[in-house]
Amino acid sequence: MSLAKYFISCDWGTTNFRLRLVETNTLNVLIEHKTNQGIKVLYNEFLNQKALNKEAFFADYLTIQIQNLPVEHQQHLLVISGMASANIGLHEMDYADMPIKKGGKSLHWKHLSLPNGLQVLLISGVKSHTGMMRGEEIQAVGLAELLTPYRTGVLLLPGTHSKHLYYKNSAFVDLKNYMTGELFELLAKKSILANSIIESKWSDEVELSYQAGIRLGLEGKVSESLFTIRVNDVLFDAKKENNYYFLSGLLIGDELSALKKYRGNVFLAASEAILTLYYKALTLVVKPEQIVLFDSKTNDNALLVGQKKILVQYVS
Repeated sequence: MSLAKYFISCDWGTTNFRLRLVETNTLNVLIEHKTNQGIKVLYNEFLNQKALNKEAFFADYLTIQIQNLPVEHQQHLLVISGMASANIGLHEMDYADMPIKKGGKSLHWKHLSLPNGLQVLLISGVKSHTGMMRGEEIQAVGLAELLTPYRTGVLLLPGTHSKHLYYKNSAFVDLKNYMTGELFELLAKKSILANSIIESKWSDEVELSYQAGIRLGLEGKVSESLFTIRVNDVLFDAKKENNYYFLSGLLIGDELSALKKYRGNVFLAASEAILTLYYKALTLVVKPEQIVLFDSKTNDNALLVGQKKILVQYVS
């Protein structure tokens, strides 16, 4: 079997869904379609109905979303990574074990013919003795080529559940999870601190608050510092925008405290806004020459590179 000229890339996370029509050879994205119907939302909708089994319910959703692509491109093979292979997703698959070998050859994948006729190449997640992930392993495989000049390092993939992947001799050998993004969401929107926080864009004014939070997080003072956000708002009329970044710094600093004694390369891949926050925090933890940045475009393309590597295995 040879590689088809096109494939449909699907990145299906806990909270978001994205389709991309991709030219296989160049990885040029011809059209993109996004929704906020992540696996968690769709699974809850499935539980609230009785007509369809889980696979058929998720397959129907895919069929509807694929109709947003040009008609002549709706029958291409669908390569799906992320939470679709979880127990609340389209089709449950076991995690592969670390290490993630070069080219993703140790990953698990499966071809599915769905009830609606769609052909799917579903990629499973990866686990270690300290963590697990679904989706980020494909990003890591896609970024691995850029890490070839380095013998060792740790790749940071910030997000709802941040991942630290330890790299050695062309393979990712270990993984640690941090609930930084989810904790921020819960504290900023559902805790007593919610009324003391307003989301805002990055500025020089908020940077001092952010750095103050980072330093306390690095010192392991998260729990004792959280309520000061409420205190500063009620008693000292602190700006709620500053509180937003103080909380962010506090949690990111706590996550990065694991790297305080790390002497290897630190690879950071994230969207532009998060890249800025993590980079500023990292400069307070490790030496600038240890940091290797991958911008949002490189990070975004890494998923396609990783999916293509699995696609190559499938047709071989």
